[in-house]
Amino acid sequence: MIATLNKSKTALTINRQEFKLALAKIDAGIEKQISAFKKAKQSYSAAEMANEVISEANIFEAIIEGFNEAEGTNLKLADITNMEVAQGWIDEFLEKYSEV
Repeated sequence: MIATLNKSKTALTINRQEFKLALAKIDAGIEKQISAFKKAKQSYSAAEMANEVISEANIFEAIIEGFNEAEGTNLKLADITNMEVAQGWIDEFLEKYSEV
């Protein structure tokens, strides 16, 4: 599971390993797009593509919505206990593409 709901159902903690696996799947999709652009000899910005995918995915909002629906909770983004750390994982992910 990508996050763990605490016993009182008032907070979530993003699980590092599962979150990184989700980012790896996003990475594979971006790499596939880049490969297609290269084959077609089209220009692209890897950093722009990665930023766009991450922003469109709304990862944290999707996690919250999933738990709210599945668990009948009313959690908000502020209820993610390790949001700053998880945002750091996203920043690391995006750095990879800013260096391409």
